[in-house]
Amino acid sequence: MKRQLIRNLSVALIAASSMFAQSPQKLTAQIPFAFHVGGAMLAPGAYSVYTDANPMVLRVMSADARVSVRTLAQAAEKRTMPTEGKLIFTRYGDEYFLSEVWRPNDSSGSVLRKTKREMEVAASTRQDIETIIAAK
Repeated sequence: MKRQLIRNLSVALIAASSMFAQSPQKLTAQIPFAFHVGGAMLAPGAYSVYTDANPMVLRVMSADARVSVRTLAQAAEKRTMPTEGKLIFTRYGDEYFLSEVWRPNDSSGSVLRKTKREMEVAASTRQDIETIIAAK
């Protein structure tokens, strides 16, 4: 009887802890320009951005699943919760770099690290910000 109680309690604790684990989320967006993610250059088109259980890893995949890129990111927090998911790009001249990913109804997001290419371009060009609203 005691063994049965311990087993049931263990199963209940495991189930409860898995409910609170962050599940992967997917944001989709139509990107109208070519852009950099990590060391990769992606063509304009429909993409999904997955935030895996590890918030420091992002995966960007084309709608046809022919292109998939993983990159490292840093966790970030906002004081307000955006109602819509957002992909934020930094533009230098005519080059775009994915720089931030914000999930809908969540104050946490991801900030991508600047690549060597982005730092080179940033040193010689004016910076602008472009925001794309993403669907969940």
